[in-house]
Amino acid sequence: MSTEAIPASPVPLSADEAEAMLQRRLKKHDVAIVLLHWFNAASWVLLVATGAALVVSPYFRIAPEWYTTLFERIFGGRASLLTFHIALGLTWIFVFLVYGIFGFRSYLHHEVLKKEIALDRDDVRWLIVRTLGILGRSKKALPPQGSYNAGQKLFGLAVYTMVPIIMLTGLVMTFGWPSPAAVAWAVVLHFTAVGLVVSGLMIHVYMAAVFPEEKPAFFSMITGSVDELYAYSHHFKWWREEKAKQLALRRRRDAAFAAAASAAAPEAKGPEKAPSPGPGDA
Repeated sequence: MSTEAIPASPVPLSADEAEAMLQRRLKKHDVAIVLLHWFNAASWVLLVATGAALVVSPYFRIAPEWYTTLFERIFGGRASLLTFHIALGLTWIFVFLVYGIFGFRSYLHHEVLKKEIALDRDDVRWLIVRTLGILGRSKKALPPQGSYNAGQKLFGLAVYTMVPIIMLTGLVMTFGWPSPAAVAWAVVLHFTAVGLVVSGLMIHVYMAAVFPEEKPAFFSMITGSVDELYAYSHHFKWWREEKAKQLALRRRRDAAFAAAASAAAPEAKGPEKAPSPGPGDA
């Protein structure tokens, strides 16, 4: 594949081309996004674990009695367990609000709204073809995808819809705003929203950490990059955008070098000397 030719759609690769692309890396995530992702993951593990131990009533419980007893012993009592859950939840809300306010243009607007949850026509086709493929009703190739495929976008859309509900209901439950009836409804909404996100997270974690084809996506949340072959095979539209940026940058750089060399050429030659007068010029 020529470095100057960017295909409009995926084309078969030779073994040498595939190996060369496997060795090259494309940046997928900034350091801030990687850190936020793992902060969010650690917070959710602890919040769900402690929250499950706190849901106990004569009529309903999420975790078995031994689980609740274990966590109460670890934290030195139910009151301390609740205090930890609330403190971590408030910290989680604070970090996300700060990141959202100061990173709106660089993260929320560009990364989330445009890349993570914005569905286009290819995404809708991807969902249809993928579903039919899983059911054994179609063998069509999946449409090209951006930096996130349609399944990841649907999960992201669900998460970004549920997170504000979880935050708001958590605050209502913590501070008792504005009435006991509101708190009662907040409990129901809080557990429902958390349950929906956890259900999606189970699929997300399986696809990212276990499913072989998505292993590069998992490790991109550690290294911040993926190999070019994975990007070409799974996120062709994004790969094409990145290659177009690289090509435009290389052309601008070459043009700048050519202009600098052209400007320096007369200076290198030096000023032309006037011819010495001949014997008959006196």
